Amino acid sequence: MNLNVINTLKKLLLMSTLTCLSACNVTHFQKNNAIALAQKGELVSARTTIKRNYSSQGKNRLLYHLELATYFQLEKKYAQSNEHLSEAKDLLDSFYTKSISEQALSQFSGPTYTTFHGQKYYRPLLHMMKAMNYNALGTLQPTRRQEMLDASLIEMRQLNVYLEGLTEETGGYHAPSSDELTNQVYAIFQPLFSPSDLLTNIEYKDDAFAHYLSGLLNEQSGELDSARLQYQRAALAYEKGFAKQYQLPNQTTEQVYKNLVRVMKQAGGYEEELSHIQSKVQSHNDYDGSQLTILQNLGVAPKRKQFNLILRADHKSKALVITPIPMGSHREQQIQMKWFQMLFADTSLFDMMQNYAMGDISDVALGLLTKRIPLGGLWDDAKKVGLIDALEYGGRISVTYLSPSETRVQGSEVWVNGKKQSELKTFYSIELLTLQSALENANTEIQLALTREVVKAITAQQLLNKTGLQENNVFSGIAKLATSAVNAVTASADTRQWQSLPAEIRVSQIPLPVGQHQVTIKTVLNSGRVIEQTDNVDVKGSMSLWQTRTFINSQKQPTSSAQSIFTLE
Repeated sequence: MNLNVINTLKKLLLMSTLTCLSACNVTHFQKNNAIALAQKGELVSARTTIKRNYSSQGKNRLLYHLELATYFQLEKKYAQSNEHLSEAKDLLDSFYTKSISEQALSQFSGPTYTTFHGQKYYRPLLHMMKAMNYNALGTLQPTRRQEMLDASLIEMRQLNVYLEGLTEETGGYHAPSSDELTNQVYAIFQPLFSPSDLLTNIEYKDDAFAHYLSGLLNEQSGELDSARLQYQRAALAYEKGFAKQYQLPNQTTEQVYKNLVRVMKQAGGYEEELSHIQSKVQSHNDYDGSQLTILQNLGVAPKRKQFNLILRADHKSKALVITPIPMGSHREQQIQMKWFQMLFADTSLFDMMQNYAMGDISDVALGLLTKRIPLGGLWDDAKKVGLIDALEYGGRISVTYLSPSETRVQGSEVWVNGKKQSELKTFYSIELLTLQSALENANTEIQLALTREVVKAITAQQLLNKTGLQENNVFSGIAKLATSAVNAVTASADTRQWQSLPAEIRVSQIPLPVGQHQVTIKTVLNSGRVIEQTDNVDVKGSMSLWQTRTFINSQKQPTSSAQSIFTLE
């Protein structure tokens, strides 16, 4: 009788867990539709949505400032944008070390209940946005132009210091928890996950585009020596691996070298170095007049989504087994399974041999569908800390995943005064930055998720022992099922992100005489649709910059997507 009751309750738990997985699979991105409003050109409504969903004092306060900064920039309200970027920068500085209380909270409630600290590549993007805002303000406020140009260069110098520190890093690590139980559980999982060959050379080591933009801004201000140094750093970074890592075209590196050659010629005294550098440039352009650099912020960065797994203990083989529970549309389920197979499943020859040696013949074939963690001698340690008993009814684990990129853009063209001048090439892939960051953190994320959910289960088990319910099999089973259900409901992955970032930044640099020009960007989609954005550009001085934002998911572009020209008088 008792066994029938327990079996019935097990079925009920499974049904409730699956229902929860479906309900909880709504991502942070789906809860906040601000970027959808922005793609329709409804920027004020987008800002209202941000203020409604985020708080300037809450755990998502960094996102509050980053998102508002983006929408204010699109509205050409550059001063307000910079106010929020300054707040975001101060927050990033304050997040340098995590508080013990926050770590403890995440162990028992999940990462979504803690303060969002952002990603490493947010800092360069923040400085670049702020520098471009200052340049726009310099154009709008001629009497303060030099002050604004100097402020933009200060931002880039601060960014340069940050990047120098980034390149010197040897790799981060998670500080051990102050909680002894958490340390014991994490120690069990730590040796069982190790990066595969897939995860090599994807670390965010330097930012070639940030150096390139710094070079452009310094050249614009007549700081030729600083421009030369930044172009050199950009060229070397692109050439030595940045372009390959982020799948950028060959023209990217060549264009940076062209900029380097130009400023070296303008500065003079670099004849010997120029003979070596010019060999890296396929086509030479001796035009030394005014240049227009166009920056197209294209699309929207990929969404972080939640992926659910079930963890159970297999007593027969003394192993833990992780099984994915794909949810959503057929395509979403396919993507989730591919993500699992790519990062976690028992697909290597070593995994297969290990399963076979443990007598798990069926799992040799099912390796693509499961991750088996043979504990061996660690089984007794796992039993001592209560891990095995805590997983009697299984536990839900949640991690993040990203969908593969879908190339929807056939190309982007620059037309000046009715004539096609050039094509825009990708210089910066925020899409791949986001994806590679997720891949790099995947193993650590699942280790922490496993540790967190098991610690919650063990703690609940210990409370049951203290209440004496363990002596009654029926009530003990009901209590265990109840705590398993509660843990399944509260388990969640951290899908928070800076949603309004573009997917990529494309660049084109064309020689144009000083004066007014009508510049049109034509973005051709694979569907055949062409998005046109036109603005009148006043080219002045030797270097001018023009920036625009292009959304590809809406028929209507924001009226303020094209930003003012930033030039040197």
